[in-house]
This record gives sequence, structure tokens and C-alpha cells, in this order.
Amino acid sequence: MENPNKVTTLKKSSLLNKLIKVVLPLVLGIYIVYYLINKIDIHELWLVLKGANWGILIFSLLFGLLGNTIRAYRWALFIRPLGYSPKLSNLSFAIYGGYAVNLAIPRAGEIWKCGMTAKVEKIPFTKLFGTMILDRIFDMFTVVFISIAAFIINMQFFISQLEQNKSTLDLIMMILKSPILYIALVAAIITTYIVFKFFKENIIVVKVKNFISGMLHDMKTIWHMKTKGRLLLSTIAIWGSYFLYFYITFYAFNFTENLGITAGLITFALSSLSMIIPSNGGLGPWQIAVIASLMLYGVSELNATAFATGVFAIQSIIWTTLCGLFGIAALAIKNRNNK
Repeated sequence: MENPNKVTTLKKSSLLNKLIKVVLPLVLGIYIVYYLINKIDIHELWLVLKGANWGILIFSLLFGLLGNTIRAYRWALFIRPLGYSPKLSNLSFAIYGGYAVNLAIPRAGEIWKCGMTAKVEKIPFTKLFGTMILDRIFDMFTVVFISIAAFIINMQFFISQLEQNKSTLDLIMMILKSPILYIALVAAIITTYIVFKFFKENIIVVKVKNFISGMLHDMKTIWHMKTKGRLLLSTIAIWGSYFLYFYITFYAFNFTENLGITAGLITFALSSLSMIIPSNGGLGPWQIAVIASLMLYGVSELNATAFATGVFAIQSIIWTTLCGLFGIAALAIKNRNNK
């Protein structure tokens, strides 16, 4: 007979995990948005949004869908060298649905899309999860490259901003000079080494090692793929689409339409970096990044908040949800006879 105390402990642990993974990010994101909007007159905020060109905002949505569809094509490029030929439609629907799942539970969309694709395409989940990690690694390098390029292009602007805000510069230098930062990095490396060296028989360590080993093998296989050029071009196409998805919205507001492509690149880069923070589809961190970026270019707090609120609402909530529900439904209908 199962121990009642053990069952109770497992239930409490499961509840705590749900609280941390689902409720906490959502509450934090809502609080951030509330904090940002609470300082603004809601009536004035609505007047700014009402005056936006909603035709342009709706037109921008096409580029978000285009970017996610090209992402499905790139995912197929990662999968095919492993000996599988998934349908592009199934990958596209899974990606659309995955982003909608991320709105509800941060990062859960990645697991969901791999699980659904594994089911309908008969591909091992671990293989798909490995390709998904590679997909994210490519994105990480792309975002870093975009951010560095944006900084180099705007170096003089950033230097002048730091000179005007000496407290910000002092804070950055304090963090970089702090021994705590480097002690923490060394401690993390040593801890990882000890765990893998002296607890190698632990079931979790064994699973992690097997997963890493399998992923490295798959990475080696993918490295020898004959479609590296397509991989690079599809990556450029994905992020080019995402940039247009965001930048076109500048022309929907009279206070951003003349800021120029450089300001758009900076705002896009910082908003993309904010997505590293686990949240419900970027709720909270994305708005902070966009508002801060626009204010650097002289946009008022009211207008910057209105821009971030309107764009996030139509792109990241309404459009992502609609595309996601379509993807989930299409995946179910298309593969209803798949056993």
C-alpha cells in the first residue's frame, strides 16, 4: 500500500512546481504591467491608442506569421539529417500552437510542440527536443549579433546617454568590478564538475549525461548536413520577418513614425533580449524593454507605454492566441486518424 505521507508530499511538490512555473510568472508579469500603466492616466492612454493607425498594426501581423512559418522550415532542416522527413504543415501548426501555450505557461510551448510533433510524425521526443535546443541556440546567437550590431551602429548615442546618466554607468561598472560576480561563476563551474564527477551514478545525472551525449551526436550529424546555406538563409529570413513584424508598427503612431530604422533596431534588439526572462509570452519584461528604448529616443512615458501596450496586446496576445488555436485545431483535425 502506498504511503499516504509520500502521496501528500508529492501532491504538495506538484502544487509548488505549478505555482512557481505558472502562477508566479503570470502574477509578476501582470504586476509589472499594472505598475507601468498605474503611473499613466488611462483615459489619455486610450486616446493615444485610439489615434493609432490600426490598419498598419493589422498589416504587421502577416510578418509574424511568415516568420513562424519559416521557423518551421528551419526546424525541418534540423530534423532531416537525423533520418526523418516531417511534414512542413505539421511543424508549422505545432509552432503556432507552441507560442499560444507559452502565453499560458512560460516555456511549456517548447515541450508541447515537441510532444505533439513526436506523436503525429512518429519521431522520438528526445531527438526533437535536441533539435529544438539547437534551434534556440541559433536564435540566441542571432539576437546577440543583432544587439551587438545595434550597439555598434549607435555607439555614440549610447556613450552620450551614459555620460548624461552617470548613476547608470556607475552601476554597470560596479557590477563588472564586483568579485561576487566572478566568484559565483567559478562556484557554478566547480559545483557542476563535482556533481558530474562524484555523483555519476545518480539517475538524474545519468539522464542528463545521456541526453547531452545524444544531442552532441545529433549536432555532429547536423554539422555535416548539406543544407547549411539554407539554414543560414532561413535564419536571416526568420529574424528579418520578426524585425518587420515589430518595426512596421512604428508607422502606426505619429510619435514613432519618424524615429528611423536605427531606433527600431535598438528597440527590437532590447525587446528580443527581454524574452530571455521566463514570462507569459514576454508579458512584463517586453513592455519594460520597449518603453525604456523609446524613452531613450525622446518619446514621452505616456506615448511609450501606449505603444508597448497596444503592440503587445494585438501581436502577442490576440494574434498569437488566434494563430495558436488555429494551429492546435489544424494539427488535431489533420492527424485525427493518426494512431
